[in-house]
Amino acid sequence: MTKKCFMLFLSLLITVLFTIPVFADGDNSTRIRVQFAGDVLLHGSLGTGIGSNRYDYRPFMQLIRYHVDGDLNLINMETPVDTFGNNSRISTWPRFNVPFEILDGLMYAGFNHLITANNHSFDQGWNGLRATIANFERAGIKHTGMFDNLEDFLRPHIVSVQGINVGIIAYTDSVNGLEGLVPAQHRPYAVRRFRSNSMLDIPIMSWDIANTRNHGADVVIVSLHWGAEYVHAPNQTQRNIARALIDAGADIVMGHHSHTPQPLEWHYREDGTRGLIIYSLGNFIADQIRLGIPATQYGMLVTVYIAMDEYGSVALEAATVLPTLFARDTTSSLGTRHIVIPIISGEAPEAVTREYLRAWSRRAYDHVRRIVGDEFMQP
Repeated sequence: MTKKCFMLFLSLLITVLFTIPVFADGDNSTRIRVQFAGDVLLHGSLGTGIGSNRYDYRPFMQLIRYHVDGDLNLINMETPVDTFGNNSRISTWPRFNVPFEILDGLMYAGFNHLITANNHSFDQGWNGLRATIANFERAGIKHTGMFDNLEDFLRPHIVSVQGINVGIIAYTDSVNGLEGLVPAQHRPYAVRRFRSNSMLDIPIMSWDIANTRNHGADVVIVSLHWGAEYVHAPNQTQRNIARALIDAGADIVMGHHSHTPQPLEWHYREDGTRGLIIYSLGNFIADQIRLGIPATQYGMLVTVYIAMDEYGSVALEAATVLPTLFARDTTSSLGTRHIVIPIISGEAPEAVTREYLRAWSRRAYDHVRRIVGDEFMQP
C-alpha cells in the first residue's frame, strides 16, 4: 500500500469512527423509565394477618415484582397506615387503617414512591395522617401528597432519577367529607385539594407546575385523585383539566380513583411537544368483587420512557401498558389467597396453573385492551 493510499484509508477510518454514535441508541441523551400503578386498598380479608398482629403482603407480589423495574415506580397508597402503632385497631372500608407491612410488600414488589393525596387521606384524622407519614419515613420509602407541616407543603417535591429531576405534585378532589377530623389550622396544607368538576383551579395548579419547574424539575408529574367511581372513561371536564395541565407544562398526568382502568392519550402542545394523560390506572390491590363490577379487579402498570438530551430538553418517547389482575386464588395454588397477576400478551405467567385464573386473566387483558387501544399495549 502506498503512503498516499494509506493516508486516504486512515482518513476514511477516522471519519467512520467519529461518526459512530456515543450510545447505541444514537445520541447523548439520558433515558429513564417511570412506572405508574393504581390504587392500594386493603378491603375486608386483605387485612387478615398471620397471627399476633403480624402481616405479610410479599406473597401478593411474587409475580408482579419481576415487572416493576423502572427507575422511578409510583403507586397510589390510598389509606392511612398503622396509625395507632403495633398494628392495633386495623380497619377497612369505610375508614381504613391498614397494617405497616403493606409498605414492606410494596417495596418488595419494586415500588419506591407513594402518592398519598386521596379521598381516604383523613380517614384517621390529623394524628392518623401524621402517624402515616412517620411510618413512610420509618419504612424508608419516598412519598408525597399528605403533609404534616406547612414548610413541606410549600417546598416543591423533586426527586433525582439518574440525573433527571422529576417533580411530583399530588391533588385530590375529595377527602370524603372528613375535614372536621383535621384541625382548621392544618387543613390548608394537609393535602392539596382541587375541583374536578370545573376549570376554576387550573390557574393555581398551573402556578404549582411553574413553581416546580423553577425549582429545578426537568419533568413534572401531576397526580389527580378524581372523578366518578366504577366508570370506564373520564368525563369531558376531566379531559379538559388534564389537557390544560399538559398545556401548562406538566409532562404526565397520573389519574386514579375510578377503581377501573381508563384510557391513556397523548396531548400535543402548540409547540409540537407532547404530554401523557393516564385518566385512571385502576386498582392494583383491592377486593371489590362484591360490587359485581369485574373491572374493579383490573389494573395497569404503565411504563413511560423519558429522554433528556445534553441541552436539557425532555421528550416522552413512548408509553406501554401491562394489564394486571388482582385475583383471589381460592385453591391457594400459588401459596397465597390473593395475588397480583401480570398479563403478558393476553396470558398469565406459567406459574399460574389454575385454568379459572388463566381465563380470568384473559378477560382482564381483553378489557384493558379495549379501553386503552393497541397503541399502548405492551408487546
